[in-house]
Amino acid sequence: MNYFDEYTQSYDMTVPEIEYKYHHSYRVMDNMVVIAKSLNLPVKDIELAKCIGLLHDIGRFEQFTKYHTFKDNEMDHGDYGEKMLRENNALSHFNIDKEDYEVVYTAIRNHNKFRIEDNLSKRGLLFSKMIRDADKLDVLYALGNPNIKWIVKEDAGTISCRVKNAFFDNRQAKSNGEENKNEDLVNLFALAYDIYFNVSYDIIKNEQYYLKIYQRLHNQELFKPYFEHITKYIDERMK
Repeated sequence: MNYFDEYTQSYDMTVPEIEYKYHHSYRVMDNMVVIAKSLNLPVKDIELAKCIGLLHDIGRFEQFTKYHTFKDNEMDHGDYGEKMLRENNALSHFNIDKEDYEVVYTAIRNHNKFRIEDNLSKRGLLFSKMIRDADKLDVLYALGNPNIKWIVKEDAGTISCRVKNAFFDNRQAKSNGEENKNEDLVNLFALAYDIYFNVSYDIIKNEQYYLKIYQRLHNQELFKPYFEHITKYIDERMK
């Protein structure tokens, strides 16, 4: 059994959110391989990408168990994941070079931030961009997957001008922790504004992630302008 499985087996996999994060981690790992190959990275960098993908959300298990939320206002899961991996020398269990340990820590620390931090090394920046894309691809996949029932939530909340204006300005609205579920969905729609690699847009388009998400919504009339805008944006980015 690998390090990740040994670590996560101590958490309750009967909790849907915990089980989801376990499988999400493996799917993100697979996405990292696809992105790495699209960039023609060498074999050792593909192994590095797999390690980052598998471990990127390792802080989520403790976060949800302790706080019963995936919002990072109580505990930043990227920062916690980096700290835990460092303290346990966890990367020694993976087939990666020691000189790349800092690349892993950098990518995990940055994968969930609103923006990537400044002054990173070239490799740190590359793999931070890769994991952010790989993570977003799986979030969009999950949102459109009818078998993951708990992940799409709507309410009667009004979408604020702050969130709406940011969306139609082709940017994400930074969370203030007070968004209602409808605003959360708009911000999830906006994930495509923070994509770095062409292959990621190809996957989003070819897998019809946004159409699948839209088809799951009850209040399609409310979200129709957002759906139409983001699909047009993706089409234009792919030209």
